[in-house]
Amino acid sequence: MSELAKINACAKRPIDIWTNFIYYPLSIRLVYAVRKTGITPNALTISSLIIALVGCAFFLRGVRQDVLIGLLLVQISYVVDCADGQLARYKQQFSPVGGWIDQVADRIKEFSIYTSLAYGYTRLHGSDNQIWLYAMFALFVLYLLEYYGQIRMGKPQPAVSAQPSATREEDAQSQDGFARAQRLRAFIPFRGFLIGEQYFALLAFIVFDAVRPFFLFVGILGGLMCIYRPVIQYVKLKRNSM
Repeated sequence: MSELAKINACAKRPIDIWTNFIYYPLSIRLVYAVRKTGITPNALTISSLIIALVGCAFFLRGVRQDVLIGLLLVQISYVVDCADGQLARYKQQFSPVGGWIDQVADRIKEFSIYTSLAYGYTRLHGSDNQIWLYAMFALFVLYLLEYYGQIRMGKPQPAVSAQPSATREEDAQSQDGFARAQRLRAFIPFRGFLIGEQYFALLAFIVFDAVRPFFLFVGILGGLMCIYRPVIQYVKLKRNSM
């Protein structure tokens, strides 16, 4: 197996289609380039945060050319963010501190991106309280989604089944069908509004200078996912307990 293939195997999957086909090909090659250096996963995490904050400084100006530069930097920061975990798995360099730094850096980036975009928008378009409302609501649902992502519903203890074998086979087929449906979801854009989908949405909207529609999109879709995710988790739990 080639080194690139080994690094590719270290990429976290399943993941959204945007990360899998746009960001991962870049992050995997970044890990390949730094694999023999002294660069650590934590160094990549901090680098990702710094790059994103520099990008947000350009967002603050509100001028289209600066916003596009900021957008490019923020997208690069996500590629580096993908690379830190891949490098950690490739080099087997895990630590609770590293996981904590990664989580804190992600939340700082999210807050900085949304507030700097809102501020830059008001510099160009004048005072607008609604844009701040949209930005804060979008941030709220993103933080709530991240909280959901940290929760794993308890796994029930397997029970002795007294069902006839034919009934158990029907249940197994039904669960297999549900599992196949879940796998097919991986090819649906914005299927769960994961972090890669959030960064791609940022790219798709801000490249067209659509700050307000972006905040509305994140708020509405994120709000729907705050309902959808717990429901799916509950359905999975119930099916596993059958």
